[in-house]
Amino acid sequence: MVPQNCSLKRILWYFLLEVFFIKVVLVAGRAGSGKTYLGEKIVEIAKSKNIRALQTEYSKYIKMYASEILGYDGSRENKPRKFLQDTGSFIRETLDDAHFFTRRMLEDFRIYEHYFDIVVVSDVRLIRELEDIKNSKYQDVVTIKVENSNSVYSLSEEEKNHITEKELADYLDFDYIVNNEFDMLNALAKRVVEGEK
Repeated sequence: MVPQNCSLKRILWYFLLEVFFIKVVLVAGRAGSGKTYLGEKIVEIAKSKNIRALQTEYSKYIKMYASEILGYDGSRENKPRKFLQDTGSFIRETLDDAHFFTRRMLEDFRIYEHYFDIVVVSDVRLIRELEDIKNSKYQDVVTIKVENSNSVYSLSEEEKNHITEKELADYLDFDYIVNNEFDMLNALAKRVVEGEK
């Protein structure tokens, strides 16, 4: 809210504080679908064009807990998926904080916008993780779903049936839905960086 009797310079300053100029790219998909690869490719192409870009994840918060509680080293080979899923569920359900991850990511964006032009969140798993960002003050949001029927990850039945593996299965409100084929992912990464829709 702009206070009354402000100078034009002060009004512009308030306006700039309320409008965020980074491009946010949200990449969704099941385990092993190629989300991380696409995020890395977007960042790689952006940097080759001297565009400041960062890849991050919603799961970084629970991975921090896994590191502190379990000694998790951050490697894919030792990923404690059940712990990560259970901790996310605990936060959303038991602590009754459905927006914990998106709220924290939006807070991070306030820092990132001073250092980056593009921020890629490469592990979207829930509808609210899309909707909360699309309904935020960030206007340039691109949503992508990566599909891959041949996942390289072997999940237990319990892990496959977790909400984070199933909720987006029939959700179609994405700017792009793409199969996990290198040529397609590389072409899409280039389009996203260049601002094509």
